[in-house]
Amino acid sequence: MSIVHVRTGDYRTKYHTDTGCPSLNGKQDTYMGQQSMSEDEAKEQGLTACQHCKR
Repeated sequence: MSIVHVRTGDYRTKYHTDTGCPSLNGKQDTYMGQQSMSEDEAKEQGLTACQHCKR
């Protein structure tokens, strides 16, 4: 099972494999942190893979 990272708060449409991804950490005015979950759980929530993360 892969662990991925998602934004907490607004602009939460993608899951990330790279914790340094600018799409995960950017938009500081709406950034409320991040949480970890399984990739399957992220997909169940309707999130899709970030295309900017290094795999």
